[in-house]
Amino acid sequence: MVYSSVSFIFYFLPLLLAGYYLMPRLWLKNIFLLLASMVFYAWSEGRFVLLLLSVGLSAWGYACLIKHTRYKKAVAFIVVISYVLLLVFYKYPFSFLWRSQDVPGLNGMAFPLGISFFSFQAISYIIDVYRDNSSYERNPFYVVLYISMFPQLISGPLVRYNSMSQQFRERNFCPDRFAGGIKRFITGLAKKVLIANPLGLLVHDIMQAETAMLSTPAAWLGIVAFALQLYYDFSGYTDMAIGIGKILGFELPENFNHPFISRSVTEFWRRWHITLSGWLKDYVFMPLSLNLRRLKKYGVFLSLVITFTLCGIWHSPGWNFLLWGSMHGLLMGIEQLFLAKQLEKFRVLSHIYTLFVLLLSFVFVASGTPDEALTYFGRLFSFATAATYGVGNFVARQHWVLMAVGILCCLPVQKIFQRLTINYSNYTHTAESLLLQVLLLLSLMGVIAETYNPFLYFKF
Repeated sequence: MVYSSVSFIFYFLPLLLAGYYLMPRLWLKNIFLLLASMVFYAWSEGRFVLLLLSVGLSAWGYACLIKHTRYKKAVAFIVVISYVLLLVFYKYPFSFLWRSQDVPGLNGMAFPLGISFFSFQAISYIIDVYRDNSSYERNPFYVVLYISMFPQLISGPLVRYNSMSQQFRERNFCPDRFAGGIKRFITGLAKKVLIANPLGLLVHDIMQAETAMLSTPAAWLGIVAFALQLYYDFSGYTDMAIGIGKILGFELPENFNHPFISRSVTEFWRRWHITLSGWLKDYVFMPLSLNLRRLKKYGVFLSLVITFTLCGIWHSPGWNFLLWGSMHGLLMGIEQLFLAKQLEKFRVLSHIYTLFVLLLSFVFVASGTPDEALTYFGRLFSFATAATYGVGNFVARQHWVLMAVGILCCLPVQKIFQRLTINYSNYTHTAESLLLQVLLLLSLMGVIAETYNPFLYFKF
């Protein structure tokens, strides 16, 4: 079940809110939320519900063991490795060495939706308990709810248990937060339905054409459209998740902060998938850099390359994502060594550099294999005049409007607008309400009529 579907918007969400707010006590709301989360997950992944529950219960049990054993470090290490192996078993059996082999019992295996996220949350809980006993939760119910709570279950944002523990025990209905959640959900829905989905159709047409026959402008158009589609697809999902969280009384962490205005790849990762960046920093990069501190700045370089290579593999199995992650790690390492100081001197060039290398890296994400990516790179930098498929073969007038709106909304236009209209707050509030109503109406029309509605990040 996806947030931008008829079944979620017209059936699941109204029933969820009705049942949730009819519960007279907070503990009943929590139980209802856990049951609703199981229904949400079972809607698409019924055969893996027991796996989800077992991850939550095992995380609590392992944390109990870590708290009470004398061998905390050894137990924590074994537990983390067990969760990593669980992720590897379900997600990566055909990724590299086995891709062309016939492995009995594994052919046709589909990995559980969201396993990359709920396994990482289990790992973070275990490590936090190991580092600080105050993170330990005595009640297994709260740990299971933390792992399986549906707004952040499938594609994040990644949350830490310490940020949710108090919210499970104390939260009240707040009209302003509820209204803010509705606004946030509508904004995310509009991003997904009105921008990401139409751009996805354009990207599909370009990527499905024979790459060797694409003109250079058409190839660049395809990768720019893909970058915008991926951003609005994922940030739209995150907005809807945060909005649902607010409606239910929770504050989930932000995950995006205008990443395409970044002036370095390092800054990009402070603005893109912020919760994953924070997770990687705390649980991978910092331990690595501490162990390699004798190498000084080269230890930081090596830690960045290793961390983001693992980040690429975490996103999806296959050589393309390994190359994508390695590329980001290398660029960030180079920036740390010497390039960052140069980028600070030239603001315009730093933006151009960042957008250029980001678009090149997205070729790996958009392509299926390294060979396909290499062919696409060839079209990006082939300036031959003869080509079978030019821009005109794919783009109509509405596509240019859509691209312009997509690029404009990547900028912090809301903050700029608020500064310019600070003396006209009453009028801007009315205009905002009308805009949200129009966006909701158009989005619902799109949801009902839409046939192309995948969430790209679900496959990661």
